[in-house]
Amino acid sequence: MKNLTLSLLLIIIFLTACKSSQQRRAEAEEDYGYVSDEVRNLETVKTYSEKWEVPDESLYIIDFENYVGIVRGYIENNRRLAKDLSQWHMLMVFDSNDSLISYQINCNTKRKNNDWQWNYLGTFNQYPPQDNSVKKYHHELKFSDLIPVIKDAEGNPYESNPESKADITIVVFWTIYHGRQSENLIREVLDFDKKHKEKSVELVFLNHPSSRIINELDKEG
Repeated sequence: MKNLTLSLLLIIIFLTACKSSQQRRAEAEEDYGYVSDEVRNLETVKTYSEKWEVPDESLYIIDFENYVGIVRGYIENNRRLAKDLSQWHMLMVFDSNDSLISYQINCNTKRKNNDWQWNYLGTFNQYPPQDNSVKKYHHELKFSDLIPVIKDAEGNPYESNPESKADITIVVFWTIYHGRQSENLIREVLDFDKKHKEKSVELVFLNHPSSRIINELDKEG
């Protein structure tokens, strides 16, 4: 009888803990605007990109396997860069000489009312976007390093036009799962582009899996 009572007690505790964990996840999804039922395929990527007003000509899909290979290549010589390139949201600005001039990732932003503040350093208050302290660790990163992993919505390789090369290229890594956080970052960049329509700016909104990159690298310990 004691064993039965103990077993029932353990089951109740287990179920209560599971429920509490699920509730916490649901609350986090509501607070941060996450998309709990993420299904990542071309159709849903296009649906969310249209919802968040990403221009068709600026929508790209990451070549995941090749990208993981690039990140792995930095692990030995620049582990910090490898870790940063595994994050969910990244903002990179390159000049026409292929050099990185501004760089941000989600874990280096501030939060306000459960939203990541991408302009808390005033990055977008000037043209070109302001540099920040994170970039000094990643001066070796070039836009040309990313080109092999950038595919358009039809799976075609990214192609730049050397005759009309932009003065700056803004690369935005975004996910479906992070919902409102992705939308906020996309909106920040679109507003910047609108404010500087007379400038030569190329936008690359690069969709990628929400956590697979981190999972793949964790396997390598």
